[in-house]
Amino acid sequence: MIPIEPDVRKRFREGDQDALRVIVERMQGPIYRLGLRMLGRAEDAQDLAQDAFVHAYERRERYDCERPFEPWFYRVAANLARERLRRHREILAGEYMPDKGTEANADKELVREERWCRVRLALQQVGSKYQEVLGLRFESEFSLAEIGNVLGLSLGTVKSRLSRGLQAFHKAYVAVGGDASDLS
Repeated sequence: MIPIEPDVRKRFREGDQDALRVIVERMQGPIYRLGLRMLGRAEDAQDLAQDAFVHAYERRERYDCERPFEPWFYRVAANLARERLRRHREILAGEYMPDKGTEANADKELVREERWCRVRLALQQVGSKYQEVLGLRFESEFSLAEIGNVLGLSLGTVKSRLSRGLQAFHKAYVAVGGDASDLS
């Protein structure tokens, strides 16, 4: 992901629509993926991404444009996702069911989709504080320091949550029928 430039950050804080457009273009994919990891359903992830942009824009005066934009925005989105999880108390399973294709590679695609469904089911069984760290680390490819900055945690806490989250995910993945060798 290309960092948001200082001039775009300043213009965003001032309410410039073109700056907002640049931010939406760069951040919509990563925020959608964060929402998908935390909430489990594509529809909820889309809603989260949209709400995060609106929420951030409405509260743009709270953003310090001298600091990097991405950690602040991820924190806004993660807080919104946590709020949704608190309201619903559970993450719903994905509704996507893979179609059996007639193509030559249909078996491979089916195996891949089944594995993906198991990953999502296993992630739903992992505590939300671990889901956040796992999503930011493996989906958004944040460094441990960046995760700490986004979530307002010390580096030691991030490392601990990542380790415990991986252990919990591994156990849950095997419990939902996944092969431990898939995780190597």
